[in-house]
Amino acid sequence: MKNFIIVGGLVVIVGVMLAFLLFSSLDSIITEAVEHFGSEITKTEVSLEKTVISATTGKGALHGLKVANPKPFKTPSAFQFDEVSLQLDLESIAKDTVVIKEIVIAGPQVTYEMGGSGSNIDAIKKNVESFSGSSSGSGSSDRKETESSGKKQKKLIIEKLVVRDGKINVSASFLDGKAMSVSLPGLTLNDIGKDKGGASPAEVANKIVTSLRKNINKAVGTLDLGQAKEAIEGVAKDLKGKLEEGIGDTGKLLDKNAEDIGNAVKGLF
Repeated sequence: MKNFIIVGGLVVIVGVMLAFLLFSSLDSIITEAVEHFGSEITKTEVSLEKTVISATTGKGALHGLKVANPKPFKTPSAFQFDEVSLQLDLESIAKDTVVIKEIVIAGPQVTYEMGGSGSNIDAIKKNVESFSGSSSGSGSSDRKETESSGKKQKKLIIEKLVVRDGKINVSASFLDGKAMSVSLPGLTLNDIGKDKGGASPAEVANKIVTSLRKNINKAVGTLDLGQAKEAIEGVAKDLKGKLEEGIGDTGKLLDKNAEDIGNAVKGLF
């Protein structure tokens, strides 16, 4: 009986030590996981300055989270989140499925860059779909994530995710360096992964990016970029025709049409 009590006491001590090590390194574990899996899933660089999580309450925040643009887009980032607050269910940390009670992304900055084959947001969405296997319906995200890290990954349940007070900055070559911006519609998602007892990081990312992309495209659509491009191209085409025909003074034509292009761009804001 005495030996049994000693062994039992040792087990408790070891358990307490392991729990202490887990929670004391929780910040760095989350930071590394976000950067590693985020970069793999989006196929671009995901960086996170730091994570701060309370080991007693489960409340915390991710600071300086940034998702860079995939090639060949030129703007520095697609998403920039100065602070993402969250509430973890601490009891779930050591289990196969981690439960996040709430995530709030306040004031995110989105850069929407138009390219020859679509936007940077479209490109990231395709990358996430490719990794998660959702585009082919193969449901192979668990296998891909296991193969990439050499071990089976934890699943996630997010009970509530809120995105609010965001801003979209639009970048396109035909805007002649000018900046266009529009508010990002608010977004609330509930019980991500709950219906299946937990979703893989790739499945969670796909759900969030899909919903964000829908709101981003809806907001950017109100700017009528197609009409803006046609107006600017029309002015440039008129200038080209006049120069080829030798009509008028070249210098004055260039000055006048440069002014017209500038006015066409200004008229969008």
